[in-house]
Amino acid sequence: MPSGQTRGTTKHHTKSVQCCQFTQDGQHVITSSDDGTIQVWNWETQASNMLIGHKEPVKNFKLLRNSQLLSWSFDGTVKVWDLNTSEIIQDIVCHSEAILSCDVIPDGSKFASVSADKTAKIWSFEGAACLHVLRGHKSCVRSCRFSWDAQYLATGDDDGEIRVWNVNSGSLCHICPQECGESVESRHGGWVTDLHFSPDSKILMSAGGFIRWWNVDTGVLLQTFYTIGSYLKKMHVSSNFQTYVTIDNNGILYVLKRIE
Repeated sequence: MPSGQTRGTTKHHTKSVQCCQFTQDGQHVITSSDDGTIQVWNWETQASNMLIGHKEPVKNFKLLRNSQLLSWSFDGTVKVWDLNTSEIIQDIVCHSEAILSCDVIPDGSKFASVSADKTAKIWSFEGAACLHVLRGHKSCVRSCRFSWDAQYLATGDDDGEIRVWNVNSGSLCHICPQECGESVESRHGGWVTDLHFSPDSKILMSAGGFIRWWNVDTGVLLQTFYTIGSYLKKMHVSSNFQTYVTIDNNGILYVLKRIE
């Protein structure tokens, strides 16, 4: 907004706001909170609707097609909401412990959930059916991402380990890094907090204590970028996979350009 002036304020949440996102039309702001609620707020009219159903903090959500929203919570459930009516369409008990991340496959037919219970799961929206339970991580599974060709799911844990799975069979393709004897710090400098595939699904980028790029076909490490600080919570990646933006725990902003 060119003027830099405040256009509106809302104070419906009673605890910390964890995620904030505009809808595609720019008319609404959606927020999720540690109070277990999600707010859909029209910042121009100041009208708002509260999505109430989770019993524990809602760290994040994803907008779906047809005015629907997918949310996940520390209560171990995933919920699909109708944003027009504020009603729950699907209420799925996915894990025995906190859900730390979810992702939706590009065609919108499936989603993945990962949890502090050390498992990842692939689900079908149709019938809320669990298609695969992916076991093998030895600590909390914190991040996940489907490849753009819908063939792979990458999951990252708090030990710095990344696993790449076949979506159709649920079988394990690779463990990254392949040297299992590496310490948590040398694997990824700590937790694996974010994952992104290149548009051709050939390269996987991971963020944690530093940033790494991997060959999806072989699981081989291609490159590492070491930041001054650590704990890169989230990466923003351009659509062509050439530019990367993140911030470390020291407050340093990084804008990286990929060199061919």
